[in-house]
Parts: sequence; C-alpha cells; structure tokens
Amino acid sequence: MPFSFVDVKTQDASLRKMAELVAKGLQDPKSAPAVIRAARAITADVEARDDRGEVEAVYEAVKNGTDKVPGLERGMRYVSDPRTFDYFSSASAMLRECAAGACSGDCDDSTILIATLLLALGFKVGVRAWGPRVGVKRYEHVMPIVLIPKHGPWPKGYSGHTCDATVAEAYVGWEPRKGEVLTYWIEEG
Repeated sequence: MPFSFVDVKTQDASLRKMAELVAKGLQDPKSAPAVIRAARAITADVEARDDRGEVEAVYEAVKNGTDKVPGLERGMRYVSDPRTFDYFSSASAMLRECAAGACSGDCDDSTILIATLLLALGFKVGVRAWGPRVGVKRYEHVMPIVLIPKHGPWPKGYSGHTCDATVAEAYVGWEPRKGEVLTYWIEEG
C-alpha cells in the first residue's frame, strides 16, 4: 500500500492505520528492498551491534538529512495534511517522494518512515499518540517509539524511546510535556 487517504474518526483509528502501514512496509517484495537498503545505507557507518547508534542515525537522517539516501539530504520537511482528510504515506512511498524532490510530510508520515526504517533493522517499534491533558483522551500529535536494545532485556517499566523528528528541540528519547499517551506496538508477521 503506497499511500492512503483516510477519513479517520478517532486517534485510535489513525494509530491503527499507521501501525498497519509500518507492519506492511516490509511485507511487499517490491518495496521492502528499497526500505531495507535505505536503513542499511543510513547506518553503514555505525559500529556493528550499536543499537543506540543505529536509532540515532535513522532519527538524524529523517530530521536533519543524510547524503546516503537520494532526496533525504536535507531531511524530511514538516508540512501539514490537507484540512479535509488524513494522508498517510508508506515508508517506500515517502522514500520515492524524497528521491523525486518532495521530501515532506506531517508527523504521521515521519512516524511511519522512522518506525519502518527501524523495523527493517530489527528493532521493536510502535506508534504513540500524545495529548496535552492527562485523563483527556484527545490526542494532537504522533511519534514513533523504539525499544533499545533490539532484543532486550528491558528494565521493568521501560516504555521505549520516542523519536519525534518533527519538533525542533527534540532528540532520541525526548517526549512532549506531561500528557496522555496511547501506544500501538507493531506486531510483525
């Protein structure tokens, strides 16, 4: 599924759609090799088995750019969806858009791209929605989340590292101020 126009009624439905695009991002034999190739190119200079280094390399490539993936030299520019619907791009579609000179999308597109690239490297990933008020399930933003190290063990209570490339001051692990979150972990297979 290269892209999708979706009339989502809830953030839950939106997260489900994004999780589906991430999960399917490596299942299409025509598009998966390009995603895997991009992930491997981005992390080519990272020491073997440096999980944190791989996450940071992917994050920096999408946020600030890399010369290792055509069209991603300046990173992915934030641009809002049209007012009347949500537009979701698969990772392979976004990489093609970048190569064609249109490397932009909203937080949904950035989330799908980062999560799929990290999934291609063997990480456990998810999508997380955030809303500013605890106890009020009204979400305004979405970001990818990843577990480091790839295969655990993870400390009790560990909920992953967010990778929000659409916020200027963000870094791997940065989270918006306290609020309500909803997370969908991607189940492979």
